[in-house]
Amino acid sequence: MHTNSLGRNNRPRERGPHRSQEQVEILKELATLIAARPTRGRPGQASVAVQQCMTQFGLYSDFKMTPQEVNKVATLPEWTTVLEVMIKSRRADFTFRTTEQERWNQRAQDRQAHQDFLEEHRGTG
Repeated sequence: MHTNSLGRNNRPRERGPHRSQEQVEILKELATLIAARPTRGRPGQASVAVQQCMTQFGLYSDFKMTPQEVNKVATLPEWTTVLEVMIKSRRADFTFRTTEQERWNQRAQDRQAHQDFLEEHRGTG
């Protein structure tokens, strides 16, 4: 069995910060958008990624679109434009949330270092 020479306390530093559930959801949406961008399904039918995007956007339920209608929408140049805008938006949102998480983690480390310093230099009385 492999043991860690530094003990179990350093594992969070090895792994890095965990992603929040919001970040995971954004990454899933982003992956779906990217997959829908260049792919095409069988002739006359939209790809699975395009269908999933339409479902995420609510177009299937709102407009009760058939697969053939989804394919027509997916072949429009405006669809590519919409996908590109959505991809940029989700990337910006992910970057913002990651930056906020890093700032929060840094503030937590600073607070902990301050507490450790105070504890260490508290003195005897």
